[in-house]
Amino acid sequence: MLLENYEAKLKVFFAEHIYEDEEIWFVLEGHGFFDVHDKADRWVRILVEQGDLLVVLAGIYHRFSLDTSNYIRAMRLFKEDPKWTPINRPEADTNKYHVSAKMAIEAPRSMPTGQRNVVRSNDSASLWNCTLSPGWTRSEVQVLRQALIKLGIGNWMKIIESECLPGKTIAQMNLQTQRMLGQQSTAEFNGLHVDALQIGQINEMRQGPEIRRKNNCIVNTGGKLTREEVERRRKEHRAKFEVAEDVWMSIVLPRPDNPLVLLDRKREELKSLAKELDDVVVRIAAIEQTESLDQVTGTKRPHE
Repeated sequence: MLLENYEAKLKVFFAEHIYEDEEIWFVLEGHGFFDVHDKADRWVRILVEQGDLLVVLAGIYHRFSLDTSNYIRAMRLFKEDPKWTPINRPEADTNKYHVSAKMAIEAPRSMPTGQRNVVRSNDSASLWNCTLSPGWTRSEVQVLRQALIKLGIGNWMKIIESECLPGKTIAQMNLQTQRMLGQQSTAEFNGLHVDALQIGQINEMRQGPEIRRKNNCIVNTGGKLTREEVERRRKEHRAKFEVAEDVWMSIVLPRPDNPLVLLDRKREELKSLAKELDDVVVRIAAIEQTESLDQVTGTKRPHE
């Protein structure tokens, strides 16, 4: 027997939507399909059947449909008060839970070699002129800009310790700073509290036969700069571009939740939840076995 308004309910479930809380399903009987978006915004179809546990993180676009059997019985689980209200696309595009989930999915996964991670093909690429590219968002570039002003160019460990850009490696921040400055050499700016984008705008306008660019960054075509020349340029930049101390001292850097730490926390929570589910399954099996015996023996038990 079909549910009342069966077709209408299926359309609701099949619409792209998110929840502002985890959606946890334990399938008791039947089959169905959960479709979730990957980081390229493509659908990934997941078949769920009896005994499966599915967790859709808060903010992830998904939808649900049945197979040809048109039947599923599942238990939906909550840690606290249930949140049943779906938020459909495109309204959810700017929802903070969706934005946070998207950042977590796109967090780079470079293999560490100490504090200086090597740059790999899946690391963040250029954000020249703040154009978006994988690994960086517009808001993250602005945070890096403020961090460079407050903590100084090249002070990567201080930026990491500030936790304003969780998941970003030294190599990624250095590469992005080059793009913002519009030049590959950053030594002449080391330790300076300057606005990298302001300098990048000036470098963008520079022309002449001696100017060579690679990936929109000015490259040094001569020999390696001497220590004296680097220091001379650094003093010149300090006089020309250094932000006033009271200004950079007053900058407050954000401290967003680290998506990698959050994922580890979720894994621990899921381990605990899986144990609870095992207990629930055992109890359900015991109740069903007892009911079957009662039917055979004709025993009637009082309701608890």
